Amino acid sequence: MQVANIRQKLHQYVDKGDEKLLKLMYAVAKEYNEEDDFEYEFTEEEIKLLDARRSKRLSGESKTLNWEDAKSIITGKKKL
Repeated sequence: MQVANIRQKLHQYVDKGDEKLLKLMYAVAKEYNEEDDFEYEFTEEEIKLLDARRSKRLSGESKTLNWEDAKSIITGKKKL
């Protein structure tokens, strides 16, 4: 479908659309056009949780899995 045809169809949808559709299309267009300058900042609680998980990992209290072991556990072929 050509861009002009897509544009025309979208205009038809907007002209006939209910409030729910219009809000959805607006949110998508707004998100698409916003700049990617978003920077996430961890909260104090998230930082504490990450630090605790890191400490457990470094002390050997918890372990990591390779992809094959993780996949086997997820698919039920292996138990922890």
